Amino acid sequence: MSSMASSQGLGSTAFVAVAGAPRPAALRGSPGSPSFEFRSKGASGSSSGRPEAMSHDTPAASLAVSLAASLAVKRKASRRSATRASVVGLKATDTDVDLVTQLQLEASKLRAEVSSLEAEREEQLQRDRLSLFRSFDLDSSGGIDDQELRHGLHGLGLELDSLEASKLLRALDKNGDGMLQLEEFHLQAASKLIKEWRAEERAAEDASHALERQSKELESEKQAEQEFLASLPLENDDAGLPTRLASVFAYLLPLMDALRYGVPLALAFPFLQGPFSALFLISGVFSAVPLGLGYLALLIGMQSLAQNTELPKLLRFNLRQSVILDVALLVPGFLGSAVSFALDAAGTPVSDELAATGNSIVFVLIAACVAYSTVSSLLGVAPTGLPYISQKATEAISDIRPNAEDGSAKL
Repeated sequence: MSSMASSQGLGSTAFVAVAGAPRPAALRGSPGSPSFEFRSKGASGSSSGRPEAMSHDTPAASLAVSLAASLAVKRKASRRSATRASVVGLKATDTDVDLVTQLQLEASKLRAEVSSLEAEREEQLQRDRLSLFRSFDLDSSGGIDDQELRHGLHGLGLELDSLEASKLLRALDKNGDGMLQLEEFHLQAASKLIKEWRAEERAAEDASHALERQSKELESEKQAEQEFLASLPLENDDAGLPTRLASVFAYLLPLMDALRYGVPLALAFPFLQGPFSALFLISGVFSAVPLGLGYLALLIGMQSLAQNTELPKLLRFNLRQSVILDVALLVPGFLGSAVSFALDAAGTPVSDELAATGNSIVFVLIAACVAYSTVSSLLGVAPTGLPYISQKATEAISDIRPNAEDGSAKL
């Protein structure tokens, strides 16, 4: 029974240790606790007859006091640790402050040293400038004239003539007294001006050389042109009646080739049937040759005559222009075929009225060109007014040397 009471007392002590502060009723032995039961029974060895509960509660109270003391010691140690950490942090902060202050002092010291070096450098530059000025000032007058400036720059490897030295002096002389004082003496400015002048001189020389080369090239081209003209045969400028008539007959080729386009006009205007009949008669001679060889032979023959440099220039020009007009008739033929094919594919074939109108326009254009060329040729003037066609005809006969107004060779 005594062992049971002891174990129950230890259990109560453990509960006090875990749960925190002990309950007053448990320490005094309340009726609901096991300790109360043990004390109510008592023990025979007691002289006063009082319960023996105090003999068991005294160790529990001691253990609680011990635990409280242990917790107090731990809290005190924690406070000491926190205080020690704060002191260490404060010491670290003081160290950082000292380091920043030291760096600031070092920076101030460096700035002072840099300022001192710059001042010394400026003083040295002023001494060097004064020494250089005195080396230029040969007569020690306190000023440098143009001859002294030229002589001093010569010693530094900068060559100037008298005019350039005077020009440089005027550029540097701020007060206009004709002399350079110390405050006006700037060798770098003088060197910069001289370099600019030299660059301008080089640019002028390059431009002059370019013009010279261009002039030589033009002269060479002119000489080559003269040599080429000298190698050409002399121009035959005959414009007599036979030449004019031959020039007019040259345009029968494009007229005969354009007859197929003028049929609607001949049917519409009876007075045109006579000229058309004559043209058809002449055309029939060439058409009698099978496979179109008659027209081909006429075309080749006219082209060969146009290349003959011994023929008159007027005749050669008209022969060549007539051939170009005849070749140009291929263009409306191709266009008419293309339009007809496109309309047939679209299911709307070309009407007779549209075809007649197009053919009539082509014939009128060719007839107008032939009429202009005929009138001009009869007047003895080359008909050079047809756009593009006349230009090509002129280029084709540019293989002769033109004559001067007096009839001599023109070079």
